[in-house]
Amino acid sequence: MPQDLQPLPAAPPSHDLASDMVASVLADIESRLGEQQGWDLPPRLFMLLLRPPRVEVEFIPEVVWNPVGINPADALRHHAEALPPVPSLLVPGEVHEDSVFAVGFMFEGWNKPKNVQLPPELRMLRDSGERVNHLLPGRQEVRIVHAVDLNQRAFHIVRARGGQPRLSVAGREGAPELEGTIPVALGRFVHALNSGPGQQTEHPAPRAQM
Repeated sequence: MPQDLQPLPAAPPSHDLASDMVASVLADIESRLGEQQGWDLPPRLFMLLLRPPRVEVEFIPEVVWNPVGINPADALRHHAEALPPVPSLLVPGEVHEDSVFAVGFMFEGWNKPKNVQLPPELRMLRDSGERVNHLLPGRQEVRIVHAVDLNQRAFHIVRARGGQPRLSVAGREGAPELEGTIPVALGRFVHALNSGPGQQTEHPAPRAQM
């Protein structure tokens, strides 16, 4: 079933209440539904809906968006490619009651430690399009939460196993530019959900309760 979460105070807070709300809910998801439940769990795709005074998190069963069990990032990309791209000039939208104001994805993976160079054989594999982080000696296991809100602002939480989470919000100081398969897919999903009934029916993962 959908889960209700009471937004936690954003850290650090900003003057953008909508951004703070997304950041605090994502931090709560990573903490309570990630770290407290442990590691080696399947990826989770979810939507955030505003149901004052709470936020509802609606999870989409993996069988809906990845029925054949391929790499989760590839599954999201497959569905996103069937949706219209996000316009370069986007009219800002406001969060209102019952709106899907963000789409997120929590998953586990491998990071390459900073200042570690890929061996030549792994560099060749990477350059050919293969994923190689899981083959790297000294690789770092991480839990990542990506999310994109209705105004295409990207949020990112990463926690190394045994460490503390780090939150980045696009537009804030020190936030990295987020690119790649997952943020692009989430951006298309949330844009389709907020672009009228005609496009909403094309969303690859219709609302489902579990």
